[in-house]
Amino acid sequence: MSRPPDVPDVDAEREVDLRSHWNRLVERWWLPAAGLVAGIVIALLVSIGGNQVYTAKSTVYLGQPLSPTGAVQLQSDATNPSTVGQIIHSEEALREAARKAGVPVGKLRGHVTSRPVTGALTKLGQTPLVLITVTGKTPRPTQLATNALAQIVIKRTSTYVSNIIASLEQQIATYTKSLATLKQQSSGLSSTDRLVLAIQTAQIADQLTTAQQQLAVAKQIELGKQETFAVSTKTTARSRRNTVIVGALIGLLLGIAAALLWEPVGRIVHRPA
Repeated sequence: MSRPPDVPDVDAEREVDLRSHWNRLVERWWLPAAGLVAGIVIALLVSIGGNQVYTAKSTVYLGQPLSPTGAVQLQSDATNPSTVGQIIHSEEALREAARKAGVPVGKLRGHVTSRPVTGALTKLGQTPLVLITVTGKTPRPTQLATNALAQIVIKRTSTYVSNIIASLEQQIATYTKSLATLKQQSSGLSSTDRLVLAIQTAQIADQLTTAQQQLAVAKQIELGKQETFAVSTKTTARSRRNTVIVGALIGLLLGIAAALLWEPVGRIVHRPA
């Protein structure tokens, strides 16, 4: 009866290979260490010599539109924070901001961002603060472009409130003119006519006060505004911390590879021809 062939022990061979690799790393530990140090040094040099850019940020309050009676919050473009991102990335807005900043529009494409400010309310019907950020290679154009985009956002999201403000200002002008006219007519009237005139004056004065209060609410609460104006600050194009981490990791991996390949490559190099 024939003897069955020996079956190789795969687990044992794998264990031997892993042990061999570990022994190579321990024997030449200085190669991974040198790779790690070299990676950190090179990454630091790269981060120090990295391109300098300027960042400008502006905080925008989108406003809270209210119903004509002021009792109900209305949902509109101004209550949706994603509206800002759509506006500042539109070609029309970028071209307008680039013109005001005096730079080609290509300098702004891909260099503008927006996000709700941390801690701001983002529930439906509640308007958050939104941060607009622009990066560029020159400080003043970057600052001008950021402020221009902020004003564009406010203008486009405040159409409804702007119409209300214009209407209230017209009403206030009419009431004020009517009161002046009634005051001129007060002389030479009978007692009855004066009583009627006083009633009319009180009614118009009350309407004027209401319109003035509504105008104050519209301007202070409903209308969007630029809370903070942009100022350019110098920053590094790449994060030094991330650069160092990536450099150290690459250096360590190269050092490990060198330690593992040191002996096989050495045998090939010293093999007689």
